[in-house]
Amino acid sequence: MMIVTLCFGCGREAYYKDLNGGYYISATGVDEDMSLGYQDGEYGIGVIDATVFAVGQNNSFIVVKQHPRSFPDKPDKGVINYYIIPLKTKLTKSADKSFYGPLNLSEFEKKEQDLNIKDLVFTHVFKDLE
Repeated sequence: MMIVTLCFGCGREAYYKDLNGGYYISATGVDEDMSLGYQDGEYGIGVIDATVFAVGQNNSFIVVKQHPRSFPDKPDKGVINYYIIPLKTKLTKSADKSFYGPLNLSEFEKKEQDLNIKDLVFTHVFKDLE
């Protein structure tokens, strides 16, 4: 797999981690750019925008915590959005049909129950972005 990083100004690959099902988390330039993407052949597709600060996964699901961010502003740490991505569902160009979110905490917990997600914890946590 080839990954291309474009350089705009001082942009650099700050972080990259492969996840299950072809998904990955990455940040270019600064950690506040942390987002979740999907590798579709040679192209990466943006799925959840910055600022992703916690991710958990198993063989069936990926769960994500995110603070919304409008560039160039800092992330809004007063808001936490939750997402659930079923790995059985193929990502479509209309990504909103491929996952659940943004959800608040109570919606997230209900959807976890509805989908019978048990014992899935956030294992990739970026403390400086929380």
